Amino acid sequence: MATITAVNSVFMLAVAGLFPTPQKLQEYSVDDAFTFDIADTAETQVGVDGYGVAGYVPRTVPMTIRFLASSVSLDLFEQWIGAQDAAGEILYCSAVISQPSIGRKYTAYYGTLMRVSTMADVRRVLAAREFHISWLPQGPIPAISAAPL
Repeated sequence: MATITAVNSVFMLAVAGLFPTPQKLQEYSVDDAFTFDIADTAETQVGVDGYGVAGYVPRTVPMTIRFLASSVSLDLFEQWIGAQDAAGEILYCSAVISQPSIGRKYTAYYGTLMRVSTMADVRRVLAAREFHISWLPQGPIPAISAAPL
């Protein structure tokens, strides 16, 4: 029987030209380790006479990853940002996310780092840092595909 345990989820991330071997992300924030925005899969229209139609739309899948201010995975993201800044070019990433508790694996093929928190906010303790990736479709290849584990 499946459970909804999150602690055994594994997020492996590779960055083309920088980390070709996937790296395991670790030391997530207290809550909301990684989240995905809801993406629209269709555009709808209803004519003035009340008849409706729908059309398929390709979509990006935005996600947010949050880490503790002390996370070892921050090095990966800081190196990624630095390499992009030095090259003046985008370095795309790919990922495999396994969720054993529900027996699912998700493969994300073509991601770009969209928004970053440059450093941890200084509060009572150092705050978590966020990184936003936008997963892009490539023609017939979806931004993210799902399969049994």
